[in-house]
Amino acid sequence: MTETRPTPTILPLMKADLPRVTAIARVTWPVAFHGLIPEAEIPKIVGTIYAQAQLEADMDNGHAFWIAQANVKDMAFCAAYREDDTIWLKKLYVLPEAQGLGLGTILTDTAIAYFAPAKEMSLFVKNDNVKAIGFYQRAGFTIAREVPVTMGHMHFSDYVMTRPL
Repeated sequence: MTETRPTPTILPLMKADLPRVTAIARVTWPVAFHGLIPEAEIPKIVGTIYAQAQLEADMDNGHAFWIAQANVKDMAFCAAYREDDTIWLKKLYVLPEAQGLGLGTILTDTAIAYFAPAKEMSLFVKNDNVKAIGFYQRAGFTIAREVPVTMGHMHFSDYVMTRPL
């Protein structure tokens, strides 16, 4: 018997919906950054960048947010914005149990369609996040450059990855 994948629903978010993004981030970040960011720092970072006021400010600055649901459960989210001819994929996180269902790809395609036309999509990814880098490479992104990042007292490097559209 073949398991049927649930058909996802993609919903644009308003400010009142942003706590749903924070709820997913609180689950995904400890998994996504395990061994990459000190465990004690993850709740502090999530508390800062996923605070309601910060997410609302992002929205006020042109960021659009979407959530993917499967079986009426929030499973993933995406945030993106446009700068000149580039769509920046700012946030893309999928709950561990929903990875491999295509939600990241669907959300990325949603952002591209929303901000079209554009010449490329770009994103930042921690340079040692092998799993995320692999996902983005399979989605057609290539590493364009490496940039230094400071987050609080932590210093590390991100790759800027790009994909022509």
